[in-house]
Amino acid sequence: MKYMNKIHYIIFALLIVYSCSLTNKKTSTTKEAYPSIIVQQDYLPAKDNTPFTILDASINKDILSLIVQYGGGCKEHYFNLFTKGVFEDESSNRLRFFLEHNYNEDFCKKLVLDTLDFSLRNRLSIEKIKSVEIEIDSYSKFLNYKL
Repeated sequence: MKYMNKIHYIIFALLIVYSCSLTNKKTSTTKEAYPSIIVQQDYLPAKDNTPFTILDASINKDILSLIVQYGGGCKEHYFNLFTKGVFEDESSNRLRFFLEHNYNEDFCKKLVLDTLDFSLRNRLSIEKIKSVEIEIDSYSKFLNYKL
């Protein structure tokens, strides 16, 4: 009898853990689920941007993915990606992007690794150009985005 009670207890605990893990999964993987890049022609980089490191960046179809690392771990952090929407100079197809980090007053000391996805779709509508070179402030590599 004790053995059966233990089994029921374990099954009940596993069901609770499993149901909790289901609530954290994304319900939508469509492109509308990704935040868009903010195009602001008069953009100036934030002077009080909270420290972070971009470890890697890639483009898959219309999604720009950034792997970032930052301190915190107790509260949700917020990121916005900005661009002026104009080329750096007339002879290149290079656009510069700026990632802003709001730490939400999270003073915890954990090292957090996160993947940020941004939709490029409908934000870079440039005529007669087949590809754009993307430069992300504080990231050393350039990315090529085929339109």
